Amino acid sequence: MVEFGEKLKRAREEKGMTQQTLSDALYVTRQAVSRWECGARYPDLLTAKKLSEVLEVSLDELLSGEEMKKCVEKNPIVESPVIGRVQSALYALAGVAYLLMSISTIRFLMPELAGANSEVIGYGTAYILGYVLITLLLFCGLAFSIRGKLTPKKTGVIAAAYFGMQILSNIFELIQTSSIWPTVFQSIIYLLCIVVIVGYYFQTRRISPIPVYCVATFNLIRSVVMYFQMLQLENGFAFIVRTIWLIAVVGYMGLMAYQAYSLEKKWRLAVK
Repeated sequence: MVEFGEKLKRAREEKGMTQQTLSDALYVTRQAVSRWECGARYPDLLTAKKLSEVLEVSLDELLSGEEMKKCVEKNPIVESPVIGRVQSALYALAGVAYLLMSISTIRFLMPELAGANSEVIGYGTAYILGYVLITLLLFCGLAFSIRGKLTPKKTGVIAAAYFGMQILSNIFELIQTSSIWPTVFQSIIYLLCIVVIVGYYFQTRRISPIPVYCVATFNLIRSVVMYFQMLQLENGFAFIVRTIWLIAVVGYMGLMAYQAYSLEKKWRLAVK
C-alpha cells in the first residue's frame, strides 16, 4: 500500500509545486509539508481537504480509511494555535494552583494545628501527596501542549491519571485515618471516571463524548462543594489559594470537556 506521504509527494510533483509553494497555498510551514511527506505527521482533516483541492485530487486518493484514523490518532487533539495557547494556559494555571495547594496544606502537619490528632495529620499527608502528584501530571500536559504533541491518547492518559492520583491519595488516607466508607465510595466514583476516560480516548472510532462531559461536571460539582466545606478552616493566604484552585479546576474541567468535543468532531469528519 502506498503511504500518504508518498502519494502526497507524487501529487505535488505532478502539479509542479515545491514544498514551499504548497505550504504557502495551505498557510502552513514548509517543515509541516516535509513532515507529512516523510510520514512523521499527518495534516488535520480540514487541511487534508484543502490539500486535495489545491492538488486537484480526491481526498480518498490521498488518504485511505486507515490513514484517516491516523490523522485523528497522531495529530494534537487541539490544532488551532489560539485554542492551543488557551489549552497550555489552563494546564499551567491548574498546575500552579495544585502546587500552591500543596504548600498551603503543609499547615495541617504543623503541631500547633494538628496537635496529637493523627487523623488531621493523615488527611494533610494524603492531600499533599495527591496535590504534588497532580501538579507533576498537569505540568506534563503543559509540556506536551506547548510542543504540539498532546495527541488524543496522551490527553486520555493525563485525564485518567488525574483521577488515578485522587485514588492513590485516598488509599494513603485510608491507611492514616479511620474514615473508611466515604473514602472508599469516593474512590469507586473516581475509578468509574477513569473507565469512562479510557473508554473514550482509546477507542479508534467515533463515540459520544457525553460520558466525559458527565465526568467533568461531576468533578466540577465536587470541587465547588469541597471549596465551601473548607472555607470554615481557611483565611488569608489559604483562602486565596483555595479560590485560585477552584478557578483552575473549573478551567481544567472545561478543557476536559472541550478536548472530548474536539476529538468527537475529528472522528465525525474522518468517517464522512
